[in-house]
Amino acid sequence: MKINRIVFLVFFLVLNVSSIMAQVPPVPGGPPDTPLEGPINEDIPYLIVAGLILGAAVIYRNKIKKASV
Repeated sequence: MKINRIVFLVFFLVLNVSSIMAQVPPVPGGPPDTPLEGPINEDIPYLIVAGLILGAAVIYRNKIKKASV
């Protein structure tokens, strides 16, 4: 079970390497009304999937505990 967690962690870290790499800074003196670029909506599907997996694991563990009592 520990190896599965490590594999998933490495997989998601490798998947997100492109968003953590340094970017070229903007040219000074550009127009002030340009929006800042950032990966805001880029990782939302991963968070949703992680939340669903975590929720399923918690529900499953609670059912196992109730069945054993």
